[in-house]
Amino acid sequence: MIGTCIHRGRPSRCLGALALALILGACQQELPTAQDPNLLPIDVTTVEARLSFSEFAEAARIFGGYGRASELGSAVIANQFGGELDAATLLRFSGYPSVAQVLDTTGTTRPDSSLTFLSGRIVLRLDTLESVHSGPVEFTAHALSEEWDGLTATWESAIDSAGVTVPWSAPGGGALTPIATATWDPAQGDSVDIVVDSAQVAAWADTTDQSRGVRISTTDPGVRMKVNSALFWLETLPSINPDTLIEVLATNRAFTFIYDPRPPVDSTELRVGGAPAWRSILDLAIPSALNGPVDLCAEVSCPVALTPEVISFAALRLTTRTPPASFAPSDTLSLDLRSVLAPDLLPKSPLGPTQVGLVGELLEPELFGSEAGTVIEIPVTGLIRDIVRGETLDGNPVSSSVALLSLFEPLSLQFLSFDGAGAPAEPVLRIILTFSNGIGG
Repeated sequence: MIGTCIHRGRPSRCLGALALALILGACQQELPTAQDPNLLPIDVTTVEARLSFSEFAEAARIFGGYGRASELGSAVIANQFGGELDAATLLRFSGYPSVAQVLDTTGTTRPDSSLTFLSGRIVLRLDTLESVHSGPVEFTAHALSEEWDGLTATWESAIDSAGVTVPWSAPGGGALTPIATATWDPAQGDSVDIVVDSAQVAAWADTTDQSRGVRISTTDPGVRMKVNSALFWLETLPSINPDTLIEVLATNRAFTFIYDPRPPVDSTELRVGGAPAWRSILDLAIPSALNGPVDLCAEVSCPVALTPEVISFAALRLTTRTPPASFAPSDTLSLDLRSVLAPDLLPKSPLGPTQVGLVGELLEPELFGSEAGTVIEIPVTGLIRDIVRGETLDGNPVSSSVALLSLFEPLSLQFLSFDGAGAPAEPVLRIILTFSNGIGG
């Protein structure tokens, strides 16, 4: 056991800033209507125990592969960001519009189904707050030439769906044909246009061609750009009014990104998030009683039984660590904790409801950078009471395995990292116990 903090009578300062201290303090006071102080227990002992990882858990495991990069709804373009991350955005467009509303020579709007598509432009909308760069960025567009799947493509594989894996002829998109380049100037706004010539526009019109698509990358070193959206506008010559050019929109069929490397997991790490996402599983083994240390047993008779009634508060304490620079958070991320309902089915076990609220535990990026080594607490009072009880308050079975995960999967390419089993600052379980008139002794 790491340590205890004990106080008899009034709650001790060991409770820190917890509002719980005020609640426990109220237990010492006589009720205004009580004539006999012996009607209620007033002799209260408050104990704060901190259990080391080996005292409250059997193992920690990490599973990956939850969700796909294509599910994020945004994309990434990077070149040697953090000294290692390369990423490219992949796009595929649906069939071109067959009808457009056009003003004829009399000024009347009419549908025109005889359209001639000329050039086009791919418009990237960038998230300037989450992008990292030192000035203008040059983007390069290449046409893809190998069949690929817009949902499952990765840096290594053009297709990576159930039972079918087809690698690119070369990692990162296979054989590529240059289309165009464009430079984004941050002083000019948050978007950049990449012009596509008529030959490429015609080639992409064939919707039966499963290789059609575009790869957008950068050769500027140290850059990571977040792409919020990508639109393909077609310059079109209508038949109704051939003296006028209009633009029509070809909608996206695929909008994803591929990246390299996928960072290996440290055996002493707890990892949460990423795209695809990681989950960290803790297999808990809460003791039924505490047999020390000596200062605890000097105050309450040991062994001290752990029952739901004496557990006033419980929290999992995690120490943040710095992930690889390429994947370190640049924005606030949300941490969730849920029971693993069927541990034998991992990594596909269903999970219970959240233990930390609808928005999760919000963690700022500094905690994994300049403030790495900070201890955060995740309240788990109800969960620990259920595990000690052996069932929920409703009488349902309770699992002793819990998952640390993103509130949504995937939530970001970046991920959270904490010290795990075997690390210098292993997870700790903090429990506050309250005993009245020897109860629990």
